[in-house]
Amino acid sequence: MSNLTTQNKDKLRKAVIEIADSLTRIAAERDLQKEIIKKTSEELTIDKKIIRRMAKVYFNANFTQEVELDEEFEETYRDTVA
Repeated sequence: MSNLTTQNKDKLRKAVIEIADSLTRIAAERDLQKEIIKKTSEELTIDKKIIRRMAKVYFNANFTQEVELDEEFEETYRDTVA
């Protein structure tokens, strides 16, 4: 069925295992992030959405763009829907 050589099958198997290991680490990091967000939210009584968004903005270093987008959204919403 497959035209892969034994050597290429081994390479593929190793790649799949390496990717699966990486996905496991990603899942663990996501769980850690959720726990940090939950704990901080409870301790400081700040909405989880705010903490998550702050972390993403900090990571992406795009605070100015986020503020501009919020201002544009607010203006467009008020002009259109409100």
